Amino acid sequence: MKNFTLAIALFITFSVQSQIGIGIPNPDASSVLELTSDQKGFLPPRLTTVQRDSIPKPALGLTIYNTTKKCLEWYLSAGWYNACGDNGMAVLAINKCNTNASGTLVEGNPVSGVSQTITVDVSFPGYYEMRAQANGVTFSSSGNFTSTGLHDIVLSASGTPDNYGTHTFALSANTATCNFDRTTILTVTSPTGKIWMAYNLGATAPSSSISDQYGGYYQWGRGSDGHEIETSPTTTTLSSTDDPNHGDFITGNANWQITVNYNLWQGLTGINNPCPSGFRIPTSAELVAEFTSLNIKGAASAYNSILKLPAAGNRHNSNKMEFRGSEGRYWTSTVTTSSNYYRIGTTSSRIDVAYNKSNGLSVRCIQE
Repeated sequence: MKNFTLAIALFITFSVQSQIGIGIPNPDASSVLELTSDQKGFLPPRLTTVQRDSIPKPALGLTIYNTTKKCLEWYLSAGWYNACGDNGMAVLAINKCNTNASGTLVEGNPVSGVSQTITVDVSFPGYYEMRAQANGVTFSSSGNFTSTGLHDIVLSASGTPDNYGTHTFALSANTATCNFDRTTILTVTSPTGKIWMAYNLGATAPSSSISDQYGGYYQWGRGSDGHEIETSPTTTTLSSTDDPNHGDFITGNANWQITVNYNLWQGLTGINNPCPSGFRIPTSAELVAEFTSLNIKGAASAYNSILKLPAAGNRHNSNKMEFRGSEGRYWTSTVTTSSNYYRIGTTSSRIDVAYNKSNGLSVRCIQE
């Protein structure tokens, strides 16, 4: 009679509250069943692997204790999964092959701090091994997925890049594949001992064609957002922020910002630093030291120097090209009331003051 009464009481409780508490008078509202004890635990059904595999059409999330493996297991769409780490290879698809790329590859320099992040969609947890190799560099990662869904995986790079230029890495991730590109830059060491990129920012690599070496035309303080491309569209709308959030070349005014921020290109971690990781915009003093050391007197000597600085001219804030092929204009990070740049004339060169930060000038990056 007591058992019958208890069963009726539990039935009424379940019917009214749609939840049952054992050892607790008020089970959590999110649970159907809540067990509470400070001396005992919950013991799920105990089955051998053979017994487990004989369960007809196991429901998703069905949980048992496998006495053969001595593991708690639960059923997922692709089979039984356990927390012991012997689940075999994970089943996954690559959602994004280029979620994030960090660090800079430099020809001939051992890799340091370089990685590639990809996003995978895991349908069945388990072990994974990912690897991509090209140009003397290997990106790799391995481990275990303990849950399904989207996961970001950071592939760390090792090795030494053989050649500069853009190279394609074919990634194998369990049975899934994808490709991503990474660019290796070339550097030169000047007589002052400074390490520079061997070509202007925006040029892909040194080239036999001088015009291919011109690179981008940057407005002072802006990042590599597309505005630096010679054929980028234009707008007369000034930016109210440090990042315009578009790639248009802003014309018609001395500055591209409503309120000028003089800290946009200061140092390695400067806001909008457009240079590769580990590189920055040089100061006026650094450019003066290089030009003095190299005895650069004009466009010809600038291009024939170890820095191989082309006379790319500039893109005026009226959107016309000036002095292309005859003179060079190179930004520095130094600021006074205006931004300083280095003017390479036909037969002379000097540091100069640019009152128009909206003019598009060349950039040559220096290593920190």
